[in-house]
Amino acid sequence: MGVSYTVEGGAFVAGRPQPWSKDRFLTGFTVRRFDLHPDGERFLVARAPQQQGARQDKVVFVFNFFAELARVSSTH
Repeated sequence: MGVSYTVEGGAFVAGRPQPWSKDRFLTGFTVRRFDLHPDGERFLVARAPQQQGARQDKVVFVFNFFAELARVSSTH
């Protein structure tokens, strides 16, 4: 999903989420199937082959992974 946003009076205001693509993408826990372009404006993802089977209906992006991992692990 993609969301447009504005800043109003110093507050973050998110728009309505919209699907950013109708395509399906490959996922996997052992192989990274996407990459961010050095300009920070574009990224590349591996599209799944067209086939019947399990439906993938979301992609989850985790930013600041190691900071989040430290935060989560310190509470246990």
